[in-house]
Amino acid sequence: MKYSYYLFILILFYACQKKDEGFVVRGVITGYSGTKLFVREIIPGNDAWMNDTIEVKDGTFEYRGKVESPRLIYFIPQDFLGRYELFLENSEIKLNVENGHYRDMKVTGSKSHEEFIAISRDSRELLIRCGQFEKQKNEAFKTDTELYKRLEDSTSVWSGRLLRFLVERINYSNSLVLPYFASEWIKSEDIQNMERFINGLTPDARKSVYTQYCEKALEQAKKVQSGNDAYDFVLQDIDGKEYRLSDFKGNYVLLEFSASWCGWCKLEIPYLKQVYDLTKGKKFHMFTINLDKERKLWEEDVKKESLPWPVLSDLKAFDGGVAGEYNVSGIPVIFLIDPEGKIVTNKLRGEGMISFIKQLSF
Repeated sequence: MKYSYYLFILILFYACQKKDEGFVVRGVITGYSGTKLFVREIIPGNDAWMNDTIEVKDGTFEYRGKVESPRLIYFIPQDFLGRYELFLENSEIKLNVENGHYRDMKVTGSKSHEEFIAISRDSRELLIRCGQFEKQKNEAFKTDTELYKRLEDSTSVWSGRLLRFLVERINYSNSLVLPYFASEWIKSEDIQNMERFINGLTPDARKSVYTQYCEKALEQAKKVQSGNDAYDFVLQDIDGKEYRLSDFKGNYVLLEFSASWCGWCKLEIPYLKQVYDLTKGKKFHMFTINLDKERKLWEEDVKKESLPWPVLSDLKAFDGGVAGEYNVSGIPVIFLIDPEGKIVTNKLRGEGMISFIKQLSF
């Protein structure tokens, strides 16, 4: 009896030790003539082009470490042709690639990777159809305003379909992999769907690096909901003149976030100019907040477009406090702020923006 007890203790101790050891990936890539692989972690906030380098000898490599929660990583060949995707967890993992081609890759030892592959496979058709919808909507924005409006109204339908796919997975509540797909598919401003996804997760699933990102993004999105106080920024134009948002209380203020390289932003300029003409001389002010990092690009864009309203910048692009406080992760984004300094909406675009402005009382 004592022998069985001590054996149990040893097994338990060994299991705990193995868990604490982290991961080891043993790889074999036939037909690979390179001597190294670059490693990149696909996690929110990772700005590094690569996070590690692995030596490859005779087509074999070993990669060791420890992760706080499972995550997607890329092994990138030194010729940069393709990549080997692995959903990494703390376990012993074998990775085999035939003829150096990513399509001929087999992984064993990672339950997270198995789940990642299954979700990727099962969602493929839905994502193709969703992509076709987005493409049609983008084309309609350029050529057919009425069609674009109808398609825009259907956006929530597609958001709901993506959410249902996630929450209807068998292991949804406990999954440390599904949060990765949620972080990719659910926009932070889609507050209702993001909350529903997060609220259904167990405490352990909330430890995922992707869940933590989703929670942070949700918190940021809530800050710019209608009725909340707008962030009181101080920014300069290219001549150094300062503008403080709170100096314009008592007026409506339109803020357009843009950049020199943003083609979709340029498509909004004719509509913005119509808004400017409609509101000229009224208690209404407009500002473009430029999200370039290079002063030269900002100044060239200001001179090229010659907008009749101020174009401001902190030259920090998406890393700046203004972009962060207004939860700007993609552009164009256009805010309307009321005379009390509260956010009215951040969903103004095209003809819909003009109609919305026409209904205001100045």
